[in-house]
Amino acid sequence: MELKSAKCLKYAKSANIATDISGLDQYLNGGLQQGKVYELVGRAGSGKTQLCMRLCLNIQLPQYEYGSEAKAIYFDTRKDFDPIRLKELAEELVTRPSVRQTSGLLPTATEMLRNVFYVDCHTAAHLVAGLLNCYKYLAREPNIKLIIVDSISFAIRSLDNILARTELLMELHTVMRKLQMKHNLTFVLTNNLAFRRKRRRRFELEAVLGQKHAQIINKRIWLMKNGCFLGKWSKTKSEFLLVTHFWAFDEI
Repeated sequence: MELKSAKCLKYAKSANIATDISGLDQYLNGGLQQGKVYELVGRAGSGKTQLCMRLCLNIQLPQYEYGSEAKAIYFDTRKDFDPIRLKELAEELVTRPSVRQTSGLLPTATEMLRNVFYVDCHTAAHLVAGLLNCYKYLAREPNIKLIIVDSISFAIRSLDNILARTELLMELHTVMRKLQMKHNLTFVLTNNLAFRRKRRRRFELEAVLGQKHAQIINKRIWLMKNGCFLGKWSKTKSEFLLVTHFWAFDEI
């Protein structure tokens, strides 16, 4: 086993995947890190799916370690993926002045679309099968570096039995962690919000799927009307730090 210094690891890491949210990218030191599991949480219409599609394109930019050779897989459980919108985002990205000025070969919008693989998952079983098939996908396409699951909560909550939900969720995390460690992948999951009853009959808006799930993911990003928050639990929201135009709290 080779020993490496912390300084060596710091300078050897690849460029992060930009989110195009300037404050968030600044707080994350450039964007999402390679080899991590991120979760986007927010209400319907908060921009989770659009951000996921942007990440599939941004990973292909020349400043990223793999550049135009990088690819992404998009698992869609809610039928929210819009190929027309993805094409619009790609066309806007390649014409952006800041992107065109970067060094390296810039892919065309059509080439970017070819590097995003789509998997339609009707049920939770389809999602499990799709993630297991990633071993086969990665054998054929080793440059797949980003996997999106939009939305993991929709797939899990389609099951009525709570015990079955928990078992399936843990199975999904086991598969994702094995893929992540073997291929150094970045995972981005989307999750929904729901009201939960607390003490004194109060209801609070929280991310679904529970604390076991929250403990396993690396970072949770909350997309709200008044900005972006970073943290795993909403109860820490009062402990915030202002960073440019968004609020960030309780980074874990």
